[in-house]
Amino acid sequence: MRVLVVSDIHSNWEAWQAVWKAAQADAPDEVWCLGDLTGYGPDPDRCLDHVRNLPRLKMVMGNHDRVVAKVESPVGFNPHAIIAAYRNLARLKEDQTAWLAGLPGTLQPRPDILLCHGSPVDPDEYLLTPQVTEPSFQFMYEQGVKLALFGHTHLPAFYEYSPEEGLIADPDPMTGHWFNLMLDGRHYYLVNPGSVGQPRDGNPQAAFCLLDLEEKKGCISFHRVPYEIQACQEKMRREKFPDILINRLAIGY
Repeated sequence: MRVLVVSDIHSNWEAWQAVWKAAQADAPDEVWCLGDLTGYGPDPDRCLDHVRNLPRLKMVMGNHDRVVAKVESPVGFNPHAIIAAYRNLARLKEDQTAWLAGLPGTLQPRPDILLCHGSPVDPDEYLLTPQVTEPSFQFMYEQGVKLALFGHTHLPAFYEYSPEEGLIADPDPMTGHWFNLMLDGRHYYLVNPGSVGQPRDGNPQAAFCLLDLEEKKGCISFHRVPYEIQACQEKMRREKFPDILINRLAIGY
């Protein structure tokens, strides 16, 4: 089975369409979305309708999704994120917010794989350094989860863990155009595909992963694809989104 793994689309239609088109060459059997379909960008309705109608979608709820779906208030959000969230909410119909509100916090497409937004133990945790991954790996070890896919940081990354050796690798997957991570079936992995709609690693191209579960124990490839950034920015300007959200798309930060 081949899976398109995405996260943090953030209402960026142009970025999402570029990723969707690029992924078709690999003919993915399923799409796994790690949350934050909404927030920040100008097209929550178009992104939501396209994603929710995918025939084999598995998706979890992100923190921006919770606010846009009116599940919770934007506690801890900066003022720019709050403005964007309410812009998104104004664009969505009741059935769209209801669908968003019904998404799970975590999901296991199979017993040894977990989908989450922040981390396996906290939907709002930012897994930014190797040091903070220990509780997540301990949880995975106890639950028999070999691979946890997460988002939230907008940074492509992976961490590898062995019960005998501890954390044994945390390389940057984006040192080249793409990077293949071979899963060995013995170790435990935390993998972030990066952000489709608002990358923050200095590369403005939309990020995604392809997971091949047919190749031995599995292989994950990291990918980037350019998209029409200016088209998205023009929409945001017309709708008076904060300048900081508009400008950051061009620099990937």
